[in-house]
Amino acid sequence: MSVTSENIDLHDLLRDAHALDRDSPLPLWVQVKNTLEAAIGHPGIGPNARVPSEQNLCELLGVSRPIVRLALDAMVKTGLITKVPRQGIYVTPRKTDVEFASMNESLFGEISRGHRVTTHVLSMSRDKPTQHEREVLALPPGADVLRLYRLYSVDDVPTALSWLVLAGHRVPGLEALIADNVSAYDVMSERYGLRIDFSERWFEAAVPTAEQAALLKLSDGQAVVAIESIGRTGDHLPLEYYKCLYSTAYSRIHVTAHARTGA
Repeated sequence: MSVTSENIDLHDLLRDAHALDRDSPLPLWVQVKNTLEAAIGHPGIGPNARVPSEQNLCELLGVSRPIVRLALDAMVKTGLITKVPRQGIYVTPRKTDVEFASMNESLFGEISRGHRVTTHVLSMSRDKPTQHEREVLALPPGADVLRLYRLYSVDDVPTALSWLVLAGHRVPGLEALIADNVSAYDVMSERYGLRIDFSERWFEAAVPTAEQAALLKLSDGQAVVAIESIGRTGDHLPLEYYKCLYSTAYSRIHVTAHARTGA
């Protein structure tokens, strides 16, 4: 059967795929994964193309559902496909590189270069600091903190959850100026004359909770990058402490490192 780029879909490609080799030392689920990856890589298959259901894949490839699930789970983990609850399985769009240079500006100011970044405020409050927050922010006695929990989207794709904690005594009344798509960093610079000039950041792999995964539109168990940061102003006093869960399902973090002068 000849399939043109005008009417091609994954169902057609998989129906015409070579039969799996049951005598091969390569496990069946790996063969299924390889077959699916080859089909997805076809030039006629675009991003967000629908992948046949588990049952359809079983029928097309002549294997059991556990075999199909192993292959699909492996492809979800590598970011090739995305499972959307109650909707189906889709080809993941090609990942976009977003900059994460060691610049003296906010994380999401960095990734916004060349991309449309939007924010949604999930919660905001002034509270007493925890002991850890008191220490990392070098708070004076009696000082409070401003907590800001937001969802960031890059080009309309949910990309990060950020828990920002600010030294409250340095930004009195800031909460009245914050809303969706309002940059806290721009407000702090324009209203309070405060700018992050130095940052320390730590990275590790993490698995979001079910609630967090839902906000980021990820499958259960899909890993993210956890970022922890302390930001300081030009006087070297800490202003911000944040934790962030960054999804790389649709984008990659591009880090640029520079040698220290005199090191």
